[in-house]
Amino acid sequence: MKKVLISTTLTLTLGLSTMAVPTIQPTTVSAATLNPYNNQVAVNAKADQLIKTAKSLIGKATYSTKEYKSTYPYKFSCATFIDYVFKQNGVDLATYNEDYMMEQGYYVPRSELQKGDLVLFRSNKKTGTLPDHVGMYIGDNKIIHMADSKQNIVISDMNSKPYYTESYLTARRVLPSLLPANPATKGDNIVSQAYGLMNKVTMSSTNNEQSMKFNGPGFVNYVYKNNGVNLGTTDIKQLMNKGTTVSKANLKKGDLIFFGSNNPSMVAIYAGDHRIIIPSSSKIQTRVLFVDYYKQNYITAKRVFTEKAVKDITTNVSTPKASESTPKVNESTSKADQGTPKSNESTPKANESTPKVNESTPKADQNTPKANENTTKADAIVNFASNLMGKAKFGYTYNESNLTFTGGGFTYYVFKQHGIDLKSKMTAQQALEGKKVLKSNLQKGDLIYFSTNNKGTKITQSGIYIGSNQYIMLSTNGQVVKDSLSSTWSVKNYVTARRAL
Repeated sequence: MKKVLISTTLTLTLGLSTMAVPTIQPTTVSAATLNPYNNQVAVNAKADQLIKTAKSLIGKATYSTKEYKSTYPYKFSCATFIDYVFKQNGVDLATYNEDYMMEQGYYVPRSELQKGDLVLFRSNKKTGTLPDHVGMYIGDNKIIHMADSKQNIVISDMNSKPYYTESYLTARRVLPSLLPANPATKGDNIVSQAYGLMNKVTMSSTNNEQSMKFNGPGFVNYVYKNNGVNLGTTDIKQLMNKGTTVSKANLKKGDLIFFGSNNPSMVAIYAGDHRIIIPSSSKIQTRVLFVDYYKQNYITAKRVFTEKAVKDITTNVSTPKASESTPKVNESTSKADQGTPKSNESTPKANESTPKVNESTPKADQNTPKANENTTKADAIVNFASNLMGKAKFGYTYNESNLTFTGGGFTYYVFKQHGIDLKSKMTAQQALEGKKVLKSNLQKGDLIYFSTNNKGTKITQSGIYIGSNQYIMLSTNGQVVKDSLSSTWSVKNYVTARRAL
């Protein structure tokens, strides 16, 4: 869940999905001894800030893979804890997924760990080379992490129990690439300004700089103009004709990326380390290129300015060394509560041969509607969800191959098939996405969030509004069902609604 840079005063929230990590061996020259961004002073200062924030949460948060709560009393999984700590200090990790965290920054040998490095573990051997736990190194051979449901946030010496040696997988140094280089490049400045404007602009069908209202291409044009790059157009097709084409493997901060089914419907600013800043019809958001929609609908990328490139060593993804990967963890050692399902458990990985669902299982329309075709997309979402009746089933896991989900996993899956990343399979965290909608103003495709204790306060279930005062959801009783918002259960448990389209 890490990524490249962001201004040190910026706070963001971003999203999630799953994908396997390529097993590329680290280079023979230790990357840990290098900082290609020349920003080590800033890295050291930021690491101290991260550690201070993480320590301040000891005794104030409990372990949960089902609920994310970013206010006291806090609730985190191991990965959401790390993401929260980084986010509170202006660093964008872009995902709550340990798999993605292992894709970011660059490999660090265990013997050369520094404060702020991410340390990843694999206690469940069924995940292969993928991590199922993450902590942050704080110095003196110690990490701070959300350990499990019994210990919560703790500081652990990595020699204190067999778990920390037997399940150790790898470590990644993410801070140098997450922060601006020294000196900052034009790409750094573009990305930092785009981040800084995320919550200050209003998305619109027209462009007005005075009122800070833009459509997607208009926002891009505005940011680049402020950084001395005159794109001269707010037309997405004309934008795609600008600059020089750059391959996906050679993307650099500030490059423009175009998505769509044949013609471009969305343009994003590449933020480095697989992250993008992408304007939608409702807001500016950040995502990672690993998400299926962005992989499947990627058209091209363009470089519209030049500058001296910073040496890049961030692609050296490590695999565990023989000395780092030892037999299965002792059952008595500290590990995430095995009785609690992991958020990424059983999730098919992008490069695996995922079994096909029954041929009758609905597939998302190959020609995903453009961002402004919300009515059509809402219809497609509702139809797709309805076609899962009798096929999807409830379970405390996320498995696309056999269509087993929690309620939040179900809505995540349905929206994912239509190019919308809700960033989390946890309902409480999902409910932070999009714009709040009054119950009286619900539209087809809106997300509806419920409690399950008949109090209508704590979000633990989600559904999709389908029109005519009806909604569809995956019930804890096991099946996809439709119900009325006027039913006794719905009235007692309704909490809020959000518009993500």
